[in-house]
Amino acid sequence: MEYRNFQEYWPASEKAVFAFDAPTDRPVNLMIYIRNNKQYPFSNLFLIARMHAGDSLLVCDTLEYAMANPKGEWLGSGFLEVKESQLWWKENYRLPAVSQLKVELEHALRFNGSEKGMEDLEGIVGVGLAIMETGKNE
Repeated sequence: MEYRNFQEYWPASEKAVFAFDAPTDRPVNLMIYIRNNKQYPFSNLFLIARMHAGDSLLVCDTLEYAMANPKGEWLGSGFLEVKESQLWWKENYRLPAVSQLKVELEHALRFNGSEKGMEDLEGIVGVGLAIMETGKNE
């Protein structure tokens, strides 16, 4: 598990990048962790997740996650101002047997009616990636 932390917001110019070697030849679950505070202005989160092996793009997904319930209460765990959400990206995924993989995560949010994405995503203070062998818990 690895994290990229931000001060008060996640700048659009800063992708959260994670580099690693395939830890196993068994299927894995790829989990994204998001830490948000009460300044986060939305009830959902859109991410673009890419996995590269060298110059080759292996996976590119646009993901949507709920961050709050219909009453506006934050999902995730934590008792203080910061909540941490564990989000599924890939389940039972076989990583390619290469020496260097890279995952890039970027936010893809905009206000309704706006074509331009947000420069600074307020309230997101951390983004993490975990690779867990199938059937194993943290």
